[in-house]
Amino acid sequence: MERAARIPREVKVVVAPSRSGVVREHLPSLAVLALAVVAAGFGVAATETVFGGWAVIGLACVLGVSLELLVVRSELEPVLAADADHVWVRIGGFPRSESVRLDWSEITEVGLRSWQGRRRTSARYLTLVPTEPALAELARVPSRRQLRQHRRLAAEFGSPLAISGQHKAPSLDETVRGLRALAPDGVRFTES
Repeated sequence: MERAARIPREVKVVVAPSRSGVVREHLPSLAVLALAVVAAGFGVAATETVFGGWAVIGLACVLGVSLELLVVRSELEPVLAADADHVWVRIGGFPRSESVRLDWSEITEVGLRSWQGRRRTSARYLTLVPTEPALAELARVPSRRQLRQHRRLAAEFGSPLAISGQHKAPSLDETVRGLRALAPDGVRFTES
């Protein structure tokens, strides 16, 4: 397993977020922050004080818009890619994403899992179960937040590498078919 700077887009299987889905998800918060910036501008104009409370609110909202746009940009990057030799998986990171590259020999199982949440919510996840040495290497993640996330995913899905099917193109079923065509004989494919 190696850390990877980016996930390639020019290999056989690439799972990227649906641009429209990501934008639709973040549009309400961007709109509220943009309206708050406009309102703060009117407040500054009405009070004729550049360094007053309205200016602080406006600057905070501009910062919020900037951070939200960075989140959108990071979520538009691919989350998984594979060819006949390697599999790349995004493991998080903000504002620059972090990924790992695994050899197929470091993966024991590829699975589709259904998750049932509170209030009758459900989702599907693609999981990759790494070998014990690869799992130990993955546990040496520098960020405590990422380490907690990996532990939570491992407890829920049996693997710290889980990819949600929400707002993804192609679908997880198509992705599994593509991975099955690339995977060597030793990799199991499961669904639950």
